[in-house]
Amino acid sequence: MNRNYAIMHNVSLRDYNTLKINCRAQKMLFPYNEEGIKEVINDFKGKNSNIVVIGKGANILFSKEFYGEDYLFINLKLMDQINYCNERVICGAGATLSQLSWYTLENNIKGFEFLEDIPGTVGGAIIMNAGTYEDNISQLIKKIKYYDIDKDVIIEETVSIDDFNRRKSKWTDINAIVIAAEFVVKKGDYLESLDELLEIKKRRYLKQPRNYPNAGSVFKRPLVDGKEWMVWKLINDSGLRGIKKNGAMISEKHTGFIINTGDATYDDIFNLISRIIDTVYKNFGVILELEWRII
Repeated sequence: MNRNYAIMHNVSLRDYNTLKINCRAQKMLFPYNEEGIKEVINDFKGKNSNIVVIGKGANILFSKEFYGEDYLFINLKLMDQINYCNERVICGAGATLSQLSWYTLENNIKGFEFLEDIPGTVGGAIIMNAGTYEDNISQLIKKIKYYDIDKDVIIEETVSIDDFNRRKSKWTDINAIVIAAEFVVKKGDYLESLDELLEIKKRRYLKQPRNYPNAGSVFKRPLVDGKEWMVWKLINDSGLRGIKKNGAMISEKHTGFIINTGDATYDDIFNLISRIIDTVYKNFGVILELEWRII
């Protein structure tokens, strides 16, 4: 019987996480389409208690050296189609944010410029409502199609502002896999959008440690008694800039990032995370919450 997915065995996960942590998975499955997602779940759900949907591997930290039969890794990279027709942009969950940003630019659609330099895929971005300080992907979404694992059904629904919060969404807390999204179309000017995209990219490159593997901002921006704190400043003012644990290091360029300077392990990185949390709380009474997902 023909399957709507491919399987890889004994997979190195180094190229599936932006921190470049060395670990392996017993298997990874690649659905070709939405039916393939259903088939993967129905074929393997009873055998695997931990389902991990992975895209570019940004905002995640692998905690194990080997993920065996109890983990099911699903990669949506083959579901990356983007279509623009009848004033609708429909994008597969496996497309990267960079792909979506350039596609809309080339079709004279504005509003997607800020996404170009954010690592990750459309599906992952929807789950965590990815974005910058000023903008989030939720402001661009009209409809979402997802697979409800518990109900074994594919659902398409119009989104509302209540479906999203800062760095999380309705789909963060339900047992579901995002399949695709329809985006709002606003016609723009190609050159204006190109200038804005490149300016955003330049600003981020100047501020962030792009010369080392990292997984983006480590912590969510805390809100305490109505006051929003800058994470990088809390860490910097705690004297932690440049602190190292073997191959892991709190970036000297931007203290909101932990970088892999070479062969950092989960233990190295988690040691720095714990040290940041403890030190910031001791100095400022602020509890930092991870933006990353630990697997």
